[in-house]
Amino acid sequence: MFTIEEFLRISNQMRDYYAKKIKDSFQEFNFSPNEISILIILKNNSTITTSTELKVVLGVSKTLISRSVDSLEKKGLIRICIDEKDTRVHHLKLTQECQPILKIIDEEIGKINKTLFYDVSVEEMKSLKQTMNKLQKRVEEGKQLYSI
Repeated sequence: MFTIEEFLRISNQMRDYYAKKIKDSFQEFNFSPNEISILIILKNNSTITTSTELKVVLGVSKTLISRSVDSLEKKGLIRICIDEKDTRVHHLKLTQECQPILKIIDEEIGKINKTLFYDVSVEEMKSLKQTMNKLQKRVEEGKQLYSI
């Protein structure tokens, strides 16, 4: 049986692979792999907006997230916005200055995808996407149950 732990481990390994490959292309910017992962996650997941959520998704320490967020903020790539309803919550938003970097990241991800998925059939990708959509739906349903 394929467990959620195995799935998360493989997902983290893939994310690490992407981050390392992209980092190699961004040496002039001096990004850490974690900073690149944060940029990718913020770009691709509109529901993930806080350091706590990033900590859970990335599976790294709060200290590492904090250090990476501070660095990205100093570079002008993200800004921190205080939640209007709860001032203890700080939301992370990508800045306009980040857009050219995100474009380069997307191009690099395209190259990586060609390498990783060259022998994965269209049917296999469709099946994976369907499975991921089912899991995402269950997670969203679970969130709604716990927020009541």
